[in-house]
Amino acid sequence: MSQTIAAGARTPVHAPHLAARRAASDRRFYVVAGVVMLLCTAGGFRNFYLHGHNPVGGEITPRILPFVVLHGLAMTAWVILFLVQSVFIQTGRRKLHMAIGPLGSLFGLAAAIFGLIAATYSAHFNPHASDVFGGARVFLSTMYAEMLLFGTFVALGYFYRRKPDAHRPMMLLATVILQSGSLGRLPYVGDLAVRPLYAWVLVLVFGALLFVLQWAMTAKPNLWFLKAYAATAVVAVVSVAIGNSAAWNHLVSSFVP
Repeated sequence: MSQTIAAGARTPVHAPHLAARRAASDRRFYVVAGVVMLLCTAGGFRNFYLHGHNPVGGEITPRILPFVVLHGLAMTAWVILFLVQSVFIQTGRRKLHMAIGPLGSLFGLAAAIFGLIAATYSAHFNPHASDVFGGARVFLSTMYAEMLLFGTFVALGYFYRRKPDAHRPMMLLATVILQSGSLGRLPYVGDLAVRPLYAWVLVLVFGALLFVLQWAMTAKPNLWFLKAYAATAVVAVVSVAIGNSAAWNHLVSSFVP
């Protein structure tokens, strides 16, 4: 009887300690994820950053170069800001985190808009560059779906900005979506972009690895992350199906060879 009482008395002390430890591990996870994504971005776009070239070292089509540059700068700024924001939370600078949050919306909007323009013109002026992603038409449907999903996750992240358990995974998945291009340009990693999902394979594998890492670090799966990941998988399948459909091919045939 006394042992039961003693165990019950220890529970209120143990539970807050466990919750605090999980919260600390969760904050640490987002810093780790931010560092990994920044490294992937730097590695994948090294030819662009250092020489202004495409992934294989050639010149970027002049007609789309301005949009590629603007998209690249906005996307890089978003990834850097994700890491900076994660560090602010890790170090207890929550007010500063909230203050510069709107800057992320600006970077995100720019990345999405210029990404869509660059993808559209790339499919038109240089369609064979997308052969590794199933062809220009599938690539285009994939890019449109990615940017739509990115915007949706950012909007949800903003909506849940005062609910960390939801806000953080939304922003994380949004950033993972942006990693599609950089992951596809990494040596060996890009070889995983195979049919039927092509570039989506990289996003889904990377997202799954981050989910498992977070689970391992916090000893608790984030259900918001899992739901957003499931939505990503559904959108991936639907976008590829659309990209291979007769209706989509007819719709874009006048613009994409």
